[in-house]
Amino acid sequence: MATRLATADADLLLGDAARSRSRHSCSLALVSRDEPWDIDRVMEFVDARLADAPRFRQRIRHVPFGLARAVWVDDPDFDLSFHVRRSALPAPGGMRQLADLVARLVDRPLEAGRPLWELYLIEGLADGRLAILTKTHHVLLGGPNAVDLAQVLMTDERASADVDEVATWTPVPSPGDGVLVLDALITIATDPLELVRRSTRLVNAVERATRGLVGAASLTLLRPPGGLSEMFRTSRPRGSRVGLASFPLDQARTIAREHDCKVNDVVLAVLCGALRSWILSCGHPLSTSDTLRAIVPMAVTSESGSSDVEGAEASAEATSAEIASALIGMPVGEPNPRMRLAQISRESATQRYPREAVGAKSLAKLSGFAPPTLHALGSRAAIMLPSDSYDLVVTNAPGPQHKMFWGDGELAEVYPVPALLDGQALAVSMSSYSGTVYCGFTSDRQAVPDVEEIGELISSALDELAGSAR
Repeated sequence: MATRLATADADLLLGDAARSRSRHSCSLALVSRDEPWDIDRVMEFVDARLADAPRFRQRIRHVPFGLARAVWVDDPDFDLSFHVRRSALPAPGGMRQLADLVARLVDRPLEAGRPLWELYLIEGLADGRLAILTKTHHVLLGGPNAVDLAQVLMTDERASADVDEVATWTPVPSPGDGVLVLDALITIATDPLELVRRSTRLVNAVERATRGLVGAASLTLLRPPGGLSEMFRTSRPRGSRVGLASFPLDQARTIAREHDCKVNDVVLAVLCGALRSWILSCGHPLSTSDTLRAIVPMAVTSESGSSDVEGAEASAEATSAEIASALIGMPVGEPNPRMRLAQISRESATQRYPREAVGAKSLAKLSGFAPPTLHALGSRAAIMLPSDSYDLVVTNAPGPQHKMFWGDGELAEVYPVPALLDGQALAVSMSSYSGTVYCGFTSDRQAVPDVEEIGELISSALDELAGSAR
């Protein structure tokens, strides 16, 4: 049985999307365990968890002659050992070496003829912990019940030392080309607008590409070389760099109470302070009015009326949710940290979200570790917008404040690794977990080669903001 892709999912596959770093999101988990894992045991655990997520055993099959949208079919040649891989750092490996390895793995293309995900078991960390990198294509997040691979694998309870026997998976036979063509013709006959929608998608793709070229030309003409926005754009991708950072959640909560604002505002203000310091360290002068336009996808719950990610997490009554993009000015030119926080808080409070939001299942009902799914949905929401309308994408998703597990190991740290969208030189994602906010930075290797320095400036930006509150 084949399931046709939704229109939004089909748009994600225009061009060579499977090979693009802008179409998949990653999550990096550090796991504490008494002894190393055997790769076979890891595959047994993943195989058991995939029983509840059948989409990860399916591949995309295109309809002959492009008569209709592609369909999901079970992969008859599904090979778990192809998707679950083993890697290692030269021992003893530190966080900088881990981030460099993650950057190389992020740039590896997914194979379009197979299910669009990968998992890497990384050994060799200096403290004996293990790292798990998951990579999920955004098309797998289509539908109200879809979740990111990392969320499928992280659980509230430690897995039993004895892996339960899993029923053998048998793929449903894929329909032949004749059946797909006949079904496409029936779809066209019953829904004549299908061909119009397909033509519209192709036109929209050309329009987006043209708008990007025009936007790049406009930036060159209207802004002098070396302008602030130009620092965060790239026209020729040259590989990725990854930076990792963290700071205490309690400290951000204290600042939020003292300034009578939301924790999300404090997190954005901390990032703004770090970006300001990094821009100045690059020798770029800043005026007080300089602002970065940041797309900040946030969870919008329709039943509870909450319009920020914290409220969505806290609401147990919410029955539906959407991820919508808010355009927030990051006042990097403002030298006073209190004023930066006040401006961000004011903009966040007055946001009006667009109708073109990405649907998601109720956040209160999402099982497992939800932030990876929210980050991926946030990237999907940002893709819908013209790339020249913002300077960078910033996603912030709250996670559980209790300990969670990956298999029979304890989840010690978890860093989001954001997708770097077309034309963008920097993307930022932040997740809170067990009392800590974890930050992940993905940058273009040539445009922002020193992305790890932005992460190192996070602590000083937090201390600066805390000092202003006192």
